[in-house]
Amino acid sequence: DSDLDHGVVVPLYSLPRTIANKRFVFLGVSGWPLARFFDFGAWLHQSLLGRSVILLASGDLSHRLTPDAPYGFRPEGRVFDRLVIDALRDHEWTRIEGMDPDLIEEAGECGLRPLAILLGAARAAGLASKVLSYEGPFGVGYPVVAFAPTAGAVDIQDLGRRAIETYLRSRQLIEPPQPIPAVLQEPSALFVTLRKGRELRGCVGSLRPTEATAAHELIRYAIASAVRDPRFEPVRLDEVRHLSIKVQLLEPAEAVTDIAALDPSLYGIIVRCGERQALLLPGIDEIANPEQQLRAACEKAGIDRFAPLQIERFRTRTIE
Repeated sequence: DSDLDHGVVVPLYSLPRTIANKRFVFLGVSGWPLARFFDFGAWLHQSLLGRSVILLASGDLSHRLTPDAPYGFRPEGRVFDRLVIDALRDHEWTRIEGMDPDLIEEAGECGLRPLAILLGAARAAGLASKVLSYEGPFGVGYPVVAFAPTAGAVDIQDLGRRAIETYLRSRQLIEPPQPIPAVLQEPSALFVTLRKGRELRGCVGSLRPTEATAAHELIRYAIASAVRDPRFEPVRLDEVRHLSIKVQLLEPAEAVTDIAALDPSLYGIIVRCGERQALLLPGIDEIANPEQQLRAACEKAGIDRFAPLQIERFRTRTIE
């Protein structure tokens, strides 16, 4: 059919005959903000529950990887592709949701919004992403990505959402599923971050474990993030299915005597002075260097930046 988009024809040509003979619905994308496509994907998953379906997102990443690329060369093209592929490999899709619109524009991509729909549906279904290949011939980025259930991804997202929904409905705490996923079996200090698209809806946690397992901690702090973070309005029941839940397990902190040992992209920071203290997680977009990280932590704690400080750094392990 000459009226079909190139992005439809190519994957159709490549599908096995047993699949190609099925019925298809083709969706074109608009210029909506990226977060709306994630929400649409979540809605799509909900609408298709109980049906046997295949969701396929077709499109390219940057068209500006090399000087002979279709839209010329831009250094942002390679940066964009690397960020997307790393986020998919690490199963940290919030990096894609929060991507700089100017970077997206300069990259000259055409596949990010179809991918966002698929990611929204995959998140709602509790699936994890696996990058099968990535190449950039002709100056265009071509990834192949599959989605499949994994115990960690399914249990973590489902556990957090069920904990919040049950609490909002009945003020009751759920019990962790049995068996508890291996990554959540041991006690661990952790923080739970809730996002609705790019919008932060809560982030609460603890410096030290207070429960028997990290799964119990997750339940406790998912609820606290939803209803007890004073910076935000409490999460509503109709928002729960749209939430992405990010859990950061805190590794033991170590003392720092020179701020040159800080790296806000790798390490969180704890500052103390007398009875006051504050913690900042790593990877905060607005913090670019150690001095900014230290200053922000001091401001959060209400501490003079040049007071005698106890400084510690820590790594986190992220699960989503």
